[in-house]
Amino acid sequence: NSRSSWKVKVASQAPPPPPQDVQVEKGQLTWTPGEPDVTYTVNYRRFNSDKWEALPACIQTPLHSCNISAIGPSDTNDSPENSCVTLRVQAERRGLRSEGVNACSRYGDVCTPPFSILPQPGSLTVHLSENHELATEHAENAKHRIYFGREGESPLQAYKDTVASTTIKELEEGQRYCVQVAYTVYSNSVEPRSCIQCEVIPASEHVNRTPMIVGLLVGIVVLAIIILALGYLGFFQTEKIKRCLEPYKYEIPPNQFPGEFEVRTFNPTEEHCDDLQISDGNYEPRSALCPPAAAS
Repeated sequence: NSRSSWKVKVASQAPPPPPQDVQVEKGQLTWTPGEPDVTYTVNYRRFNSDKWEALPACIQTPLHSCNISAIGPSDTNDSPENSCVTLRVQAERRGLRSEGVNACSRYGDVCTPPFSILPQPGSLTVHLSENHELATEHAENAKHRIYFGREGESPLQAYKDTVASTTIKELEEGQRYCVQVAYTVYSNSVEPRSCIQCEVIPASEHVNRTPMIVGLLVGIVVLAIIILALGYLGFFQTEKIKRCLEPYKYEIPPNQFPGEFEVRTFNPTEEHCDDLQISDGNYEPRSALCPPAAAS
């Protein structure tokens, strides 16, 4: 029992968890509570100032929202960024306070840039608008500051100050990356920042590579067979190949009847006929005039 009571005492002495999803929109600040029996205090800080001030209407409030319209404009000058403030919410319980959580704005206005992100294989494009009130006032001295990192990294790291849309390359496919954007004027950050947007980097084009892979494998197999066949012929059938490639030599057989045949000339006006006379088993050729053809 003493041990459990000690744990309860230690827990009661720990600060409460900070609020979640702190967002501002059209003069209304909202958040999600971390635990019950906790009050919340809203503080604000003007542009280019280090001084935090408590908003009187939202000090140790049990509510989960606060109307910030009571924050009046700055009396320094009429530049649009001087109307911008950083808003922070802290949870409090028994005099112990959590870390402060800065508010973000989901929609763009004079203090917060609107943007969108487009994931592509291996990259993420941050689309920004170059036409905004701060750019009209300060030209290229008003920029967008992109904060970037993998999902779960906190806080996101400043990636680049730019006036135009930017593509972040060499990203891991299948990994989820997050982006947050803020205006800057002469390199000084303008608050509130945008709320974080995250996207998964898609894989390369989803093309059915099965036919291509099958065709490649078939080609490799056919090539291997051809190489093996050529190797077999080269090592084991060399002599047969040589014999096959040698020209064919045809030998004329000797005359079976030596001296029996001779070339004779004839008068082209006469038609001769040759006949054979068998004598004592030998063939004796004779030449004579063919008998005249019978009249038709």
